[in-house]
Amino acid sequence: MMAAWISITPKLEQGLKIVSRVDNSKFRLLVNRICQSLQSSIDTKVFSEEEEEKLLVSLDLTKDELTLLLDTVTSIYTQAACNIVKPSVMEAVMRDNLKIDDEKISIFTNAWMTYGKGIVENLRQKSIFPTQVKDINWCLNVQSSSSTISKDARPVALLQLGLTGDKTSTLTVEFDKKQLTSLYYNLEKIQTQLDALN
Repeated sequence: MMAAWISITPKLEQGLKIVSRVDNSKFRLLVNRICQSLQSSIDTKVFSEEEEEKLLVSLDLTKDELTLLLDTVTSIYTQAACNIVKPSVMEAVMRDNLKIDDEKISIFTNAWMTYGKGIVENLRQKSIFPTQVKDINWCLNVQSSSSTISKDARPVALLQLGLTGDKTSTLTVEFDKKQLTSLYYNLEKIQTQLDALN
C-alpha cells in the first residue's frame, strides 16, 4: 500500500483543513521555511515568538490553529523523511489520500524535491535513538571441529560496533555467511532508497 509512509490521524486531518484555508503564496513561503529548518535542526522551533505573532495576523489564524498548522507540515515531512519517499510517490499518495487542492500538493512536493535529501540527512544524524554506531571493526574467523578436517570449517564474521550515546561502548555481533548476506542485501535496499532521493 503506497499510503504506508503517512499515517492519517484525526489531528492530521484537522491540520489539513487549516492548510486548505491558507493562501497559496503564503503557504509556499511557510513550507519552505519549515523545510529549511528541518534541514538544520529537528528539535528547535521554526519561528520565534515575534514571528509567530506576525503569522497569526498574516494567516488569520488563532494560536492553536497556527500550532496545528506547523505541526501538520512538520509531521508530513518528518514521516516522508523517515520513509525516504520519492517525490512522485509523495504526490500520488497526497492526491489519493489527503483532502487538499492540487496547488497545495504541488507546494508540498516541490519543497520535498528541493529540501528532502537535506531533511533525511539531518534526521539521520539527529536520530531518535540515543545510541548510534560510531565506527565498525571486523574480522573473519574460521572455526573447524577438527584441525585435520578442513571441509567442516565454518567461516564466521565478527563485527565490532563502536557505539556512542549516554556512554561509549562496543557491541560484537557474529554472523555466518547466510546472515551476513542477508545484512548486506538489507543495507543495499537502504542505499537504493537513499539514492532515489538524489
